[in-house]
Amino acid sequence: MTALPARDWPQRVRAAFTERLPAKLTAVVLAIALWLVVSLQAPLDRWVDVQVDLNVDSGFALVEPVPRLRALVSGPGREVLELLTTKPEAHLEAADAGNGLAVIAVAPSDIELPAGVDGRVRDVRPRLLRLKLRPVP
Repeated sequence: MTALPARDWPQRVRAAFTERLPAKLTAVVLAIALWLVVSLQAPLDRWVDVQVDLNVDSGFALVEPVPRLRALVSGPGREVLELLTTKPEAHLEAADAGNGLAVIAVAPSDIELPAGVDGRVRDVRPRLLRLKLRPVP
């Protein structure tokens, strides 16, 4: 086996990157597409915002906006990522518990995922919503 002259090495390295460039670019694009398809099938856990539908007693009104409610959802990656555009919902009842305060316990079972989304709610934060109410005159 004979060694190549030193001046041929730069040409060979340059040729390795520039020859058959369309085929190499196609291979890279296909590899990225395959990686995306496989990674979106993998299970994913993600915290997502929840849309709160609050039913307040007719004699009261909220003093402050409803605090941010988040849910930990598990499922296939593409399903969980879909929740970034279509939020899950929580339908809650707020009744005055005295002193103008309503305390609502929120459980993972209170969260409804949008139709067609295959996932499971594993946790919710905060678990207690404290809402200030005032009587409506």
